[in-house]
Amino acid sequence: MHRKVLKTALATQHAPTPSGNLLLAQDALLSDCSVYLSDGPSPLDVLPHTADGKPAAGAFRLGVSPGLVKHEGTQELLWAVQMLDEDHNPARHIKGTDAVPDGE
Repeated sequence: MHRKVLKTALATQHAPTPSGNLLLAQDALLSDCSVYLSDGPSPLDVLPHTADGKPAAGAFRLGVSPGLVKHEGTQELLWAVQMLDEDHNPARHIKGTDAVPDGE
C-alpha cells in the first residue's frame, strides 16, 4: 500500500489526507484504507490516468482482482473536517457507522 500511495501522490499531486499533505498522511490512512480529497463523488475522480485514459502504472486501480482496490465510501469534506476536529481518523469511519470505535 505504501508504494501505491506514493505512486498515486506523485501522479496526482494529492496525498491521502483532507489537507492534501503527504507528511500528514497518518490522518487519513488505516491498515487497508486511505482517504483522498476529490472533485467529485466517484473514486474515478481521484485515480490517476495516463494521457490516453489508461490507469497510471503503480498507482491505485479499482477492481476485484488481487492488487486492485475497492471503493469503501464517499463523504463530504465537512464530515472529514469534523472527524479530524474530534481526533478521529477519517479512514476508520469512511464506511459509515459500522466502524469499531477502538480498533479495526
